[in-house]
Amino acid sequence: MITLQQWKDCEGQAFALENGDSLTLAEVNVPVSPEGWECFSLLFAGQLQLEQGAVVMRNETLGEESVFLVPVGPLGASDGTYHFEAVFNRQLASA
Repeated sequence: MITLQQWKDCEGQAFALENGDSLTLAEVNVPVSPEGWECFSLLFAGQLQLEQGAVVMRNETLGEESVFLVPVGPLGASDGTYHFEAVFNRQLASA
């Protein structure tokens, strides 16, 4: 499992998709999480449109990972860039 810090370290990096397209990890958002939980979202950007669903992506640092993406639209971009969000809510293991 990729950790929150590993995702943060890849902010701004490209992620290649199986179909040859790529997305950039534009933002890692970390809201206040309940105790014992790790909650964050990833915002990817790219010049393509995808339907909601699991996507296998590859990054030089993180390797290959399947992530469930939800299209959230252009978010004000007028250059054809679309944004996709992945949300993670995981209970932390007890010490």
